[in-house]
Amino acid sequence: MHYIFEACKSGCCFAILIDLDQFGRQAIHGSLYSPPLYVQRLQRSFAWCPLIFWFFSMIPDILRPDRSLFGRRPVPGISIGQKIGGIFVCVLILAGTNVVMVRELLRDFNGVAATVNVAGKLRMLSQRIAFATLDSETKKRSSLGDIERSLAEFDVALLALGEGGTAFGHDIVRLGMVHAAPLGAVQDQWEAYRANIGAFLALTASSEGRPARTGLESLALRQRVSDGAARLLGNTEALIGSILIENEQAQSQALLNMYGLLLLDGLMLLAAFGAARRQMIKPLRELSRHCHELSMGNYATRVAYRSSDEIGRLALAFNDSAWRIAQLVDHIERDRHSLSQAEAMFRGVAENTMVGVYIVQNDRFRYINSTMAQMFCYDREEMLVRLGAYDIFVEEDRQKVKESTSTHLEKHVDRVFVEPRGRRKDGTIINLEIFGSRMELDGEQVTMGIALDVTARKEIEASARVAAVVYQNSSEAMVVTDPEGVISNVNPAFSAITGYSAEEVIGSKLSLLSSGRHDKTFYEAMWNSLQTTGKWQGDIWNRRKNGEEYAERLTVNTSYNDDGSIRCRVGLFSDITQRKQSDAFIWRQANYDHLTGLPNRQLFQNRLERAITRSKRSGQSMALVFLDLDFFKDVNDTLGHSMGDELLKQVAKRMSACVRSTDTVARLGGDEFTMIIGGITDTDVVNHVCEQVLHELAQPYELGEEAASISTSMGVTLYPQDGSDAEVLLQNADLAMYAAKGNGRNQYCYFTPIMQQDAHGRRQILRDLIVARDQQQFVLHYQPVVELATGRVHKAEALIRWTHPTMGMISPAAFIPVAEDSGIIVGMGDWVFRQATRQSALWRTAHHHDFQISVNVSPVQFMAEGLDHDEWLTHLQQLNLPGHSVVVEITERLLMDANVDVRNKLLAFRDAGIQVALDDFGTGYSSLSYLKKFDIDYIKIDQSFVSNLGPDTDDMALCEAIIVMAHRLGLKVIAEGVETEAQRDLLLRAGCDYGQGYLFSPPLAAEEFTAFLASSE
Repeated sequence: MHYIFEACKSGCCFAILIDLDQFGRQAIHGSLYSPPLYVQRLQRSFAWCPLIFWFFSMIPDILRPDRSLFGRRPVPGISIGQKIGGIFVCVLILAGTNVVMVRELLRDFNGVAATVNVAGKLRMLSQRIAFATLDSETKKRSSLGDIERSLAEFDVALLALGEGGTAFGHDIVRLGMVHAAPLGAVQDQWEAYRANIGAFLALTASSEGRPARTGLESLALRQRVSDGAARLLGNTEALIGSILIENEQAQSQALLNMYGLLLLDGLMLLAAFGAARRQMIKPLRELSRHCHELSMGNYATRVAYRSSDEIGRLALAFNDSAWRIAQLVDHIERDRHSLSQAEAMFRGVAENTMVGVYIVQNDRFRYINSTMAQMFCYDREEMLVRLGAYDIFVEEDRQKVKESTSTHLEKHVDRVFVEPRGRRKDGTIINLEIFGSRMELDGEQVTMGIALDVTARKEIEASARVAAVVYQNSSEAMVVTDPEGVISNVNPAFSAITGYSAEEVIGSKLSLLSSGRHDKTFYEAMWNSLQTTGKWQGDIWNRRKNGEEYAERLTVNTSYNDDGSIRCRVGLFSDITQRKQSDAFIWRQANYDHLTGLPNRQLFQNRLERAITRSKRSGQSMALVFLDLDFFKDVNDTLGHSMGDELLKQVAKRMSACVRSTDTVARLGGDEFTMIIGGITDTDVVNHVCEQVLHELAQPYELGEEAASISTSMGVTLYPQDGSDAEVLLQNADLAMYAAKGNGRNQYCYFTPIMQQDAHGRRQILRDLIVARDQQQFVLHYQPVVELATGRVHKAEALIRWTHPTMGMISPAAFIPVAEDSGIIVGMGDWVFRQATRQSALWRTAHHHDFQISVNVSPVQFMAEGLDHDEWLTHLQQLNLPGHSVVVEITERLLMDANVDVRNKLLAFRDAGIQVALDDFGTGYSSLSYLKKFDIDYIKIDQSFVSNLGPDTDDMALCEAIIVMAHRLGLKVIAEGVETEAQRDLLLRAGCDYGQGYLFSPPLAAEEFTAFLASSE
């Protein structure tokens, strides 16, 4: 510690300690108590300053290599890292001192705040005691405990301010002498005030039953208590003011000291930067300048910096390197002349040789001659600069060449010979022979040698070997004959295919293989081709030695002598018997239906084109018949797909038996068939075939243990009357077939131009429907459903109407089928549901709370993914509509094709309370199983039964039967198409529940229907 003491005696640290002492004396001037806590802690913080200043005063000695740490002797080997570490430690200590000092100041300021807080509570407590004491006359014993607790709290707080301690949860440091006067005034006044409080409380306790004199004493004591409280309030406020004034003075002085410390920090950091610049930055800058001079060729430059640190050692290394470089340059200059002479001699020999000459050093070309560069199609400089020694070889041979060269060099073998493949610049492959010799050049091992391009020789040798191998091992038979066809040689494949050995056939003619399938003309054409062109190729049937016939693909070529005469003929053939059979099988698979054996769509298309061509050539007509089986899906659904396949097979056989052998029966797919009937002069042939097919296909089918009956619908179109190409004819036949289905099925229809017009009209409607959907041309009309017994209207059916911009109102019967076929019905149906339910919500509010709306739902909606019943139910919840406010009307066709998805959607509607009505009942199957299987709420009698309703008619009997059946099943009945009062009365007597028709009202727009509801009430 001797050196620390000396440093503290001689520096600014001593001056700072003097300033701290003066600051402390100023802070406690006139006080018998110790200085404030924050002043004491500030003094402890500045106590570190002498040690900090000692470290910074030692920085120049630490960083100066020729001085000792304490000025006694040099300290060798101080590194740059140690110098930087010393500076860093000093700065870190300085930063820590600042943090400690600021932390102590903040803690002291918190203590002052606590003291002010306690003094303020004394002020409030004195007044509270006064109020509680004066009120004790009326409250009696109830307030004495509060007064005593308040007196005790005041005593504790006053004692803590004077002696230090804890009050109101705060740790208090005793006040200094500057506060002795106000604190003493508070203490004196408190003694008198406390005595008056005690006297008043005692008088109040003994005042009951005493004469009026006691009242006068109480009044006098009350006045003394009030006056004492006022004086105590003034004294406590004076004490608080004194504390705040002292705090402000202490803060100002502390701020000045902090500014001084900040200035000291800056000076210390500046000193550290100066030391670092002197000891590191300047020497490095000088060393960099000398390195630049060395790179510019000044080998005499030297660094004068001397030090034992890293920079000093780097300077010594630099000076030594500069001297060595200068010596090396001198030796190089002396050897350059000798080297140039030897190089001239070598180049003279190498440049005039016909082989490639190279020198390789460290896997790089050191030298190549022009022949070597031409061999690989490179410029000489390009090979020397860009290519490695092994880059001229193909990738597969590089490693082999490397290993061979390395092995020879490691074993000190003087010569190397390899036969790799090389790659020219253009990518072509050449064969090489590389000769190399190991030698020493400029003190290093190099390989010097020559390279030969032996590609041509290798190709000749390889060609000869391949020819021999191919001839002996080829899977194709090879036979060599003389110009007359006499066999001179055969390969093993010939024997394997024909069964004849070489000894058995050599000397014989090829005709011994003849099968007899081909006539004389075939062989004459073959020999004529050989005589004129020297070659022939084709398929031929021959016979093996065992007598078995086989097909071969034969190619014959002729080899000529130099004078043009025939040397020999070479035949190559392979056994293609299996291929012929496979091709025939594949062709049949590609052109025939695998189930029925009839031509498929591809072969049908081909035969239709050929039939059109024949008809065009002959001038006769041709008929195309398109067939579709009626109710085939029912067979699949009831009996299974295996029975359906069996029925299709029987249909194919029956149809094939009804046509001529020149006609074609084809299956296009599913249950669609076609017939091509050609060579007709009138339609009687076509009519006969169609009627026979209708009759045969209508006969029962035995399908295992079951029997089934179907019918068919056929469309007929004629060429060239109805169309000129296959596509048009197929479209016409399809249209005619749909017309037959529309006319009741189990019949055939001829194509007429009106069908095409109808199809065009449907396409036009489809285009307009898309526009109508986008432009919102649809509107909803509502037809009332009347309760026949009462005449009330609490139901309506929503009916979509299309107002076309040019054609006006279009009937739903014209556009609904098109919308169903195209899928537009999905979005259209969703729009109808949402519009109708919104309108129903209005009528339920304005007309009747149980008003019910019916919405028609197409089977296409149920089958498609577009109908999301969850979204519909959510929509009803948003409108605050119950499920029974909606009736979903479906047709029997939906129930016939109902799958699991349809059943789930109907089940979801039932669970939500949505009712279901079966529309057009009686016009379809009218199966009671549908009514039992599905939860149906309403049956709607089709208007075709109501329109001819009479007392004794069959329609009346049917309606009565439907009504009775529905009521027995718990269903309601709605009659459609009621137009007369007589019809209404008959239905009412039969027990029908509801009626709907023009008798009550036609479909009305929403506004008109609202007026109708108002008038019907």
